[in-house]
Amino acid sequence: MKVLFLVTRLPVPPWRGDQVRAYHHLRQLAPRHDITCCALVTRPPPDALRTAVEALGVRLEVVTLGTVGAGPALARALLGDPRPLQVLLYLRQGARRQVADLLRTGRFDVVHAQLVRTAPYLPEDDRTPVVLDLIDALSANLAGRARRERGPMAPVAAWEATRLARFERALIARASRSLVVSARERDALGGGERIAVVANGVDTEAFAFRDGPRPAARVVFAGNLGYFPNVDAARWLVADIFPWIRAALPEAEVHLVGARPARAVRALVRTPGVTLAAAVPDMAPELAAATVALVPMRAGTGLQNKVLEAMAVGTPVVATPSVAAALDVTPGTHLMVAGDAAELAAATVALLRDPARARAMATAARALVERRYRWDDSAAGVEAAWEASRAAAPASPCARQSV
Repeated sequence: MKVLFLVTRLPVPPWRGDQVRAYHHLRQLAPRHDITCCALVTRPPPDALRTAVEALGVRLEVVTLGTVGAGPALARALLGDPRPLQVLLYLRQGARRQVADLLRTGRFDVVHAQLVRTAPYLPEDDRTPVVLDLIDALSANLAGRARRERGPMAPVAAWEATRLARFERALIARASRSLVVSARERDALGGGERIAVVANGVDTEAFAFRDGPRPAARVVFAGNLGYFPNVDAARWLVADIFPWIRAALPEAEVHLVGARPARAVRALVRTPGVTLAAAVPDMAPELAAATVALVPMRAGTGLQNKVLEAMAVGTPVVATPSVAAALDVTPGTHLMVAGDAAELAAATVALLRDPARARAMATAARALVERRYRWDDSAAGVEAAWEASRAAAPASPCARQSV
């Protein structure tokens, strides 16, 4: 098939979750399809990144949005435009014309659009079917942030969540198929046969299983440390969970790993026993050098790549119920699940004190990753959605409902 693949961040380097997903889908599908990756970005990327994208086997079209957009977007929202800020911030009329020209001349079989931000750039008629990769229910994500936030962003998040909930459903009705990473996300978006679950995967070679010696009591939390759900989790871990762990095991330490740490996360290193590694070149060694990966997420949606990556390298995982709910796992076999700070600490201490149990759990988790969470299976799900959308496309064009 001839595919236009719309993204709002270059898929390289694959740091954030949407970049990781796009990178591996392009890597898997480019050998079998004629793919043009259209990147809607604020500034032109350097030549090295262009070359890295093209090395995946795709053509790259860069549409530069510019950095001026937040003010006009907010003004449109305040003046009555019902679209979410997530969409308005990425809306540029000149960029729309560029993408429309690309659609007109490219004669694509399908448009693959990642995230709601790409909505203004979708085809205006039904001639080219659209597969929308929402990844998760962003409205639910923002609603969760509104409940946890303790500042001026709380009402903004709640306002945006309401706008997103309406917009997501309209967008799903417009697209031929929509994709999310778990059944929980599908249910949050209203369910139905138009939404398919396409889970993320793990590069099992990059995240190779390590069955060697581990530190006695090193707890790791990894992720984009500027992203609110991860900031919230890191703060909760250090302030409320870690004291319980240290009371039982005074030698225990917490290692925070991830790019763009927020000021609140950087401040956590003032706590004895807490260290921070920002912008590490390779996450696998950081995860593999830990005894337990603790993922105390209270906000956020989707499938946590950090969990799959820890499972892949053989680091046993302790997580909250909302994290486990997005995965096809058996608590107690593949990972430990606990709800409050004391329970999360107790589960972590239990694994730190019982290396044999931790090793058995890590082995079972790695087997699950190899069986259930492979990128080639994930890419096959995307490919199936493309094929189904093309097969269901109308023979003659007709106008789409605008969203």
